[in-house]
Amino acid sequence: MSTIMPVPVHASSPGEARTRRTRVVVVAWGIVWASFMVPVVRAGIAQGSSGVWGAVSAVVSCVCLYAACSLSVRRVRRGLAWPSRLSLSLIVVGALTATGAALGVGSPGLQLVVFLAVVLAFSLPWQAATGPIAILTGALFLVPRMAPSWSASEDAWIALLGAGGACVFGRYIMEQQRVAHILEQRTHELEINEERNRMARDMHDILGHSLTVIALKTELATRLVDTASDQARAELIEVQSLARSALADVRSAVNSYRELSLTGELARAANVLTSAGIRADLPLTVEAVDPELRELFAWVVREGVTNIVRHAHASRCRVSLTADSIEIIDDGVGIDSPNGVADGHGLEGLRQRCQDNGANLTIEAPSSGSGTVLRASTRRLSSRLTHDATD
Repeated sequence: MSTIMPVPVHASSPGEARTRRTRVVVVAWGIVWASFMVPVVRAGIAQGSSGVWGAVSAVVSCVCLYAACSLSVRRVRRGLAWPSRLSLSLIVVGALTATGAALGVGSPGLQLVVFLAVVLAFSLPWQAATGPIAILTGALFLVPRMAPSWSASEDAWIALLGAGGACVFGRYIMEQQRVAHILEQRTHELEINEERNRMARDMHDILGHSLTVIALKTELATRLVDTASDQARAELIEVQSLARSALADVRSAVNSYRELSLTGELARAANVLTSAGIRADLPLTVEAVDPELRELFAWVVREGVTNIVRHAHASRCRVSLTADSIEIIDDGVGIDSPNGVADGHGLEGLRQRCQDNGANLTIEAPSSGSGTVLRASTRRLSSRLTHDATD
């Protein structure tokens, strides 16, 4: 029989996912800007030699503003509030050539003023960008009304106000997301430090007294070994008992640290699945689960989600909880696929853990025919409730 070798799936980190989304946004902006530039270039070429220079200025302005916008979006993603020198230089060149395009092409060239407002919205902090955008909106409102030849663009200020306002709001959202991410990181670091401090306090409380007594008794036994050997022997026996007791206390503390939290594992599963591009449908509370089963179900969540991310090629994962069961369903390749679920060491260990806790672990295909269902259930709770009702 041939051995099924699961193909691991690379789970993207949150940073890689953000970089990928930024690239998609930048490419989409480039396509939109290029489509808006086509009428401007056509209008310039149709006007002859003077219009050609305006069309060239429009192209140069569009390229510079697009590059400045792309650089600014990347800087905002990295948490940098103000544009770089290169971005400022590109904005200045883009603004000057936009003026040349408007003079050479006419009213169609005012489209570049809208682009300039978009770039300013992403390049400057949202509080600083509102002023320049308001000035550009006023200029675009007045110029067509003061120059009759540009009357065809008298409504361009509406497009500028809408695009500029939307981009300012987008920049505000990006800044808030960045702040929220920083606060989340700091909260996580504080939780880690608190856990370290708790472990240090526990180890001090467990070992401090025992080691102090052991040191005193060994010192006493050393002095008594020549004059009162029987008493020295009794002291050493007591030291041995204290050492064993301290070792048992340390092992008990370490085992309590190793216990999993069902709530924590569900939160971890949400992060892992989201990073892997898998839609997570997870319960919001674990109150319905028997407290005696929560640690076991936490192990089921950890192993099930790990297998989904590594092997399932799934797009969705759903976790359902009841008082005495847990069910993890995905829409991946399924158990019959060559790349599907295989009984590895993780599942073997989980099955043994379920057996030790009086639960049954099953792996099967869902009714839809695609994907996998991992289910752990026990009748211990229902049997206990029945027994209580009988009593």
